[in-house]
Amino acid sequence: MRLLFFALSTAGYGETVIGTSLAQQLRPLGVQSHFVISAISEPVLRRSGIPHTRIDQEMGPLARLIVDDLVRTYRPDAIVLADYFTFTGVFQNRYRLQPWFIEEYGLPVLPIDIWEWEKTSFAIDMFDEDRHVDKRILEMPAHLRPVPLAHPEIEGRAYPFRLWEGTERVSRRTRQHLFTTFGLGPRDRLVMLPVANWQQLPEDRYDSSIGTHVLRGVPRLLAHYLAQLPETTHFLLIGQAPPEFGELPAERTHVLPPCSPARFSTLLGSCDVVLSLNIGATTLARAITSDIPGIALTNSFAVPGTDAVEQVAERLGGLTDFVREWLTGMVPLHRLRMWPLGFHDFLEPILTANPYTDAFPDIELLDEPAVVQGIERALYDAETRDRYAAARAAYLTLLDTQVDTRAAFTEAASRAGLTL
Repeated sequence: MRLLFFALSTAGYGETVIGTSLAQQLRPLGVQSHFVISAISEPVLRRSGIPHTRIDQEMGPLARLIVDDLVRTYRPDAIVLADYFTFTGVFQNRYRLQPWFIEEYGLPVLPIDIWEWEKTSFAIDMFDEDRHVDKRILEMPAHLRPVPLAHPEIEGRAYPFRLWEGTERVSRRTRQHLFTTFGLGPRDRLVMLPVANWQQLPEDRYDSSIGTHVLRGVPRLLAHYLAQLPETTHFLLIGQAPPEFGELPAERTHVLPPCSPARFSTLLGSCDVVLSLNIGATTLARAITSDIPGIALTNSFAVPGTDAVEQVAERLGGLTDFVREWLTGMVPLHRLRMWPLGFHDFLEPILTANPYTDAFPDIELLDEPAVVQGIERALYDAETRDRYAAARAAYLTLLDTQVDTRAAFTEAASRAGLTL
């Protein structure tokens, strides 16, 4: 069987990693794959060894000619969208093409369904408005859901597959070498702060005034929290870090330029904790499935004006002076599960009764003592670390017993009229 994957994200390669992971897991079934990608994903495909074709935004509608030729020469049996949400927007917004031209090829379309779309209203709460998404996925006979973030059980036409097969953990020798390179000693701890390109787009990219100020304000708040951690705590930033992170202790902050996927995996596997402002981040999921501690920070409070600050204080049992002053100057503040966009209500169905959320703590962003103490205990307190390790182990055991990528794909393909 030949699969043609579309992985066209232009501001990060998390979706591409999900797609290549699926393709690699299907190789033992004799499944061949070819990817259509944007430039940002080329390092991922080069590392994977999977053939690929790149299309660029400058091509505009002419990109269709490249795809037409590829379908004619590669002769795929099916198309896989990595992922559905990205695909629906990229061709229209970047290439001025109606995305469903692919149906003219007469091939089954298997969407990778990261967000469990059937459970949503097809509206994403982004900043202060809802963004509506094409419902075409409801017409497709089978959906492929990566775990995590998705639920691990088969649900109707939705089939779960493992996001990542293997581990990012590195050897003690590799970790020691990296620590020595950074000037860290054996008692030091390293916190990774992953920030994707799409989280640092220029402020004018965000139409909402809420988006522009939260883009700058949340990193300033987080830097204040992190600066309170013990002096043996170091911070790892990769890529274009928010300038507000410049307030972190310079001697304990390690900023690296964007690196290859292999180098990133080594860095991830050497960390003591991954701290994410995006509960749906692929990096957080890779950490948990590799038995690396992770922490998510979310904001459950909509704060439309200064009069709502006291309501937040009451629900949290108080606010520190710093957070109170910060929040007063930050209103209106929207609810956040994926900084800076929001996605709070949209992610509720996929997170509800999901065992993935038991594998790491999810801490309220505005609760300064909870954030600082939570990170510190995850780094230094043996009892806390053991408890988190047991939760990760339980989740990984569940995945091992419930999620079979190759069996799930075989069933999904059959439902779409394909035979392996």
